Amino acid sequence: MSRFSHLLIAAAAASLLTAPSAYAQTKLTSEMAMAAVKAVQAYARNDGSDPSTAVVDTNGDVVLLLKGNNAAPHNVGLAERKAFTANTFKMKSIEWRDVSMPGKDRASERQMPKVIPLGGGVPIMVGSEVVGAVGVSGTRGGQEGDTAGAQAGADAAAQLAQRPVAQN
Repeated sequence: MSRFSHLLIAAAAASLLTAPSAYAQTKLTSEMAMAAVKAVQAYARNDGSDPSTAVVDTNGDVVLLLKGNNAAPHNVGLAERKAFTANTFKMKSIEWRDVSMPGKDRASERQMPKVIPLGGGVPIMVGSEVVGAVGVSGTRGGQEGDTAGAQAGADAAAQLAQRPVAQN
């Protein structure tokens, strides 16, 4: 390659690094976590339940944790572990539960700390990027209901992140 070609490639790469983002956030914020929890609560009102909810960031650290008013003592811990599982494996925890069953190739993943093979964890997707996850425990619908509630939360958080930024 000629020196001019190298300069063009370097200039193109630099422009990509400094170009403004098309989205308001690609990092999980406390506002996104609040939107997720509010959406789970709205789902729960229709469900007639009062679940616990956890929202974690890409590192698996808790950003927001809410214990349902009438939740069982174990629901808070389960919600956190479900969110952690969805974030770790970049898929719904109910899907990971199925692909990691005993006898399957991924069964050894169940030995990892903090993961749990239960439905109720859903990754928060901004485009194709996982920016965190929502975990829910204690809906009336069991693991499927917990997953539906977590999906409502993940969708709300992602929607908040995908608002276009005004360009100057």
